[in-house]
Amino acid sequence: MEYQGLTPDDLANVRALNRAWLRLTGRDTRLAAAPFLLFSLSEDDAELWGRLLGDGGQRELFSERPAGPDELYALHAAALGLLWELARRNPYVARIVGGAPLDWCQRIAAETLVRVLDCAGHRALIKPRFPAEAAVYRKVSAHMAALQSMLTIGIDQGAARLPAAACRMTGSARRVADKV
Repeated sequence: MEYQGLTPDDLANVRALNRAWLRLTGRDTRLAAAPFLLFSLSEDDAELWGRLLGDGGQRELFSERPAGPDELYALHAAALGLLWELARRNPYVARIVGGAPLDWCQRIAAETLVRVLDCAGHRALIKPRFPAEAAVYRKVSAHMAALQSMLTIGIDQGAARLPAAACRMTGSARRVADKV
């Protein structure tokens, strides 16, 4: 069976959500390039989502939205919308991006977006995917710093001569090229 991976648009949305999360939490936004959400919407809590989306479930009377800044609420709603859309279109990508179990993807995909936002929008579901001291922050940050250095320092002069040296090769290189 063939599965479609992340599209460039999916990845752009994940990066934008990560960037917003990192700004809200005061972290280096270079980490936003990770191809998965750096925060969670409690996707792995089947009991919580069962209560939220269960038939006949009653919302809390006085709680209308998560406490916190408007930016956090907007991020919460945008991430739910993205994961809902991915779960409907490609649950395997939703699982990669959000770390969500397949049954969670199937459950929210069976609902309308308005119902998911209405049922879950009044709860503070958003939380860090990793503890603040997790090595993933250092590793991703180191990876991004190395990539940035590699791209901004430029090519070593010795390495720049390699393509020219390959052009001067005779014999076996030409025979291989002719066979291909």
